[in-house]
Amino acid sequence: MKSHKIACVFTALCLSMSPLFSQNYNDPDWDEVLELLLSDDEMSSPAFEEYVEMYEQMRSTPLNINTATVEELERLQFLSPKQIEDIHAYIYMHGPMMTLGELMLTGSLDWNTRRILRHFVYAGDIPPKRPGIKPEEVFRYGRNELTGRMDIPLYKRDGFKEYSAEELERYPNREYLGGRLSNSVRYSFNWRGRLRFGFTADRDSGEPFSIKDRAGFDFWSPYFYISDAGRLKTLAAGNFKASFGRGLLMNSGFSLGKAAAVTSINRTASGLKPHSSLSETGYFQGIGGSVSVGKTVFTLLGAYTPADAIIKGDSLITSFKTDGYHRTGLELSRRHNIRITSAAFNANYRYNGISLGTTLLYERFPYSTKTVPGGEYAGVSADWSVRRAAFGCSGEISCSNGGMALLNELSLRLSQRCGMMLLLRHYSPSYYSMRCNALAESDVRNETGLLIGFSRSGKIRSEGYIDLFRHPEARYGAGAPSNGIDIRLLSEWNPDERNNLYAVARFKSKQKDCKPSGTLEYCITWRCRLRWTHMFNQSLSCRTQLFWSRYDFLYEEISDGVGMELSAEWRPCERLSCSAIAVRFLTESYESNISVYEKGLKYAMGYTNLSGNGTRIAMTLRFKITDKLQFNMKAGSLIYYDRDEIGSSRQRIESSHKEDINLQLTWNF
Repeated sequence: MKSHKIACVFTALCLSMSPLFSQNYNDPDWDEVLELLLSDDEMSSPAFEEYVEMYEQMRSTPLNINTATVEELERLQFLSPKQIEDIHAYIYMHGPMMTLGELMLTGSLDWNTRRILRHFVYAGDIPPKRPGIKPEEVFRYGRNELTGRMDIPLYKRDGFKEYSAEELERYPNREYLGGRLSNSVRYSFNWRGRLRFGFTADRDSGEPFSIKDRAGFDFWSPYFYISDAGRLKTLAAGNFKASFGRGLLMNSGFSLGKAAAVTSINRTASGLKPHSSLSETGYFQGIGGSVSVGKTVFTLLGAYTPADAIIKGDSLITSFKTDGYHRTGLELSRRHNIRITSAAFNANYRYNGISLGTTLLYERFPYSTKTVPGGEYAGVSADWSVRRAAFGCSGEISCSNGGMALLNELSLRLSQRCGMMLLLRHYSPSYYSMRCNALAESDVRNETGLLIGFSRSGKIRSEGYIDLFRHPEARYGAGAPSNGIDIRLLSEWNPDERNNLYAVARFKSKQKDCKPSGTLEYCITWRCRLRWTHMFNQSLSCRTQLFWSRYDFLYEEISDGVGMELSAEWRPCERLSCSAIAVRFLTESYESNISVYEKGLKYAMGYTNLSGNGTRIAMTLRFKITDKLQFNMKAGSLIYYDRDEIGSSRQRIESSHKEDINLQLTWNF
């Protein structure tokens, strides 16, 4: 066995010598890894921020591949159940991995997956037993991070103009109460991902900064989190998130959407985690804990969470305000004007690849809402999951508010590199859960759909899906039952170590109201993107992208959009990196907009939607002052050639261009 092990390691080293000992081409930049992991350009900004933060945290506390459990590896959503099983099977048969080069001997881990996985795992020794949480170990090896950020707009919106007393008396919410700058502070302590605590403080542009009120910041998010402490699986206090099953009843995080569902097959959300992002909605404020009894984990939580609501009269909540802005007197009057009482219970049993769970949720609102008459809400769900080498299935059924939601998924491993999945969902029109977040075309209600997806790994990676959906009752934008189809295809090819070719195309046809005909008609949208990345050497890389989109609706002119991106990154030394991007875009309407991924500050990269006739230019500088102190800066400009002003109402800019500067300082100690 020992000689066989040495032979396997020697083979892995020989076959992967360049990727292991050279950073030339196969170890992609972290921003490129994030773009690969979060390739859904329709993801909302809060969702993108949350998942960026999740992957940043996992990168800062990598897993020992030789001791990582199934649950820990499942957090890496780009790994399939088959790949996780193959990693454990290899370690069981051949012993602990000596280097990450042995990953290529597991069989199902392709080159693209291995190069991403290197950012999150390492090959370490196996300790005699899993260490407990000891104070001396925690504070000796724990990692502190303090990050401050400031955004400086070089323009003035109408909300920051000076108005006369007469105008403000007539229109009291025309002027913002705070200054133009926005800033945030993050502090976090992390010990091996098992003990985390810290806080996030944020103030948006236009919000007042008062030391006497909330210590200057508009939003505070303190948190405390413990995991894997004997029978105590997790303990979360302060602001935290809770997700169970497939998210039909409870998922206070964000769903990645259809594109990620193809690769993150049979992945169920499970448990509690701290809320440390800048998002001011979608969290619980209270305490929750999970305890393991044998193979069953029991979770209980209680929360009294503030929320912004629009109240009609004294007894009806017409809607919840979720943008987090408190810039005017009216917006400030709605800040945390209600509190929601929540209690939830979950039991989850796991054994030999089988998972069974049930969730109970009770919430009480201070007033009635349109969807919850009487202000009291209760829901129950049951979820299941079975994972095997050749197939996997999972699902959840939930009942609440007099309605039912059902989601079932089946995945098949056709070969070592090919797989497919079927996902059937049915959400009745009367179903409602404020905490739900699951795969859907629109909302988790009034929808029936079938998604068929496929994926193929290897040097040429490809994936895609076809989603057929129907809304059995009228919805916003469609006054009668409607249906549609959504198709997405993606392919990525690495012809050699220096070049990467990427192509994605999407077609969507969806019925909506057509006023001239008085009936429902199909609205058709096309989107295509081609990308070529070339690495000249260790220091310099460049990228070219072409965009095309089309919007076609009966009795309206066809709207086309095109764009071209040129970007480059230069890393002259280990401490300094510079990147620049220039995008020229021309779209005939907002519906034919293009979406461009931009590198940015830590926790703050994402997609930018561009429409009209203009140019987008941005530059990013990252300088590591010392081993513990890093300075980041981003400067960007958006120039339009088809308008004299940008935006409307209080957000209007009386100019055809706008510029921003973002500054960030991070101290690790």
